[in-house]
Amino acid sequence: MTKIVGITGGIGSGKTTLSNHLKKTGFLVHESDTVVSKIYNKPKKTFLSFIKEKISKKAIKQNKVNKKEITSVIFKNQKTKRVLEKYIHKEVRASREAFIQKNLKKKKKIIFADIPLLFENKLEKSFDSVICVISTKKNRTKRVLKNKKFTRKILNNIFKSQTSDKERRKRSQIIITNNKTKKDFIFNVEKALITLIK
Repeated sequence: MTKIVGITGGIGSGKTTLSNHLKKTGFLVHESDTVVSKIYNKPKKTFLSFIKEKISKKAIKQNKVNKKEITSVIFKNQKTKRVLEKYIHKEVRASREAFIQKNLKKKKKIIFADIPLLFENKLEKSFDSVICVISTKKNRTKRVLKNKKFTRKILNNIFKSQTSDKERRKRSQIIITNNKTKKDFIFNVEKALITLIK
């Protein structure tokens, strides 16, 4: 029987590092962020039309999506944010379900799904176990701002919109902390894997 494991954690906690390590080790991982990137970077006509009609006409130029414009719009308007999230979540869910079904048929022992907003969307019951990566707000801020993709203001808005670590601890089966070096984090990941694969 295939064990289906969800991976989550706040922005900058280290989910991507965990997923990359799992893939390098030979595990199969469905990454929500990869699907979302594809939606924005290789947009289908249906998505371009949706953005123009429901989010912002300014966000589309020469069939390309301006993510900064979209971010600016949705953090000013919660209703628009919910409309966009509903569309994106539907696309990501369809991709994830196809990945799960494909690997259930192949009778894989264990598969993973990396979902940043797993708890926010109440998806924990879809998994046999949930791994949550926990890191201090200070460390997460440092990591995210280093990438220069976000301003501090946008990052603070994201922090406010995400589940607290206290809530994450309550709703996860496995907690992996990531407050020291990458080497320490990977060591903690390996310990968690031993528990899962038993």
